[in-house]
Amino acid sequence: MSEKIYQFNSLIYSSEVGKGGAYIIFPYDIREEFGKGRVKVQVDFEGVPYEGSIVNMGVKDRDGNICYIIGIKKDIRNRLNKEIGDTVSVKVQERKDD
Repeated sequence: MSEKIYQFNSLIYSSEVGKGGAYIIFPYDIREEFGKGRVKVQVDFEGVPYEGSIVNMGVKDRDGNICYIIGIKKDIRNRLNKEIGDTVSVKVQERKDD
């Protein structure tokens, strides 16, 4: 398990699946960083904690590169007064398995 904390800003993107879904892009290759393709993480969205996973859901950037994403729930966006297209400050750390 990595003890490293990743801090970055990300746009909030709209999910094409479901109603009101959204995600941020984790700007690192998780296979290089963690040695696996799905990582359980603790996330801090501007002081609002969340436990989730970094995953590859088939999202690609403009150049066709794979993007690893983290969902950002609607209630978190509401608490932060953030909408699709806004920027959010994020801290991510790998979660310890209990």
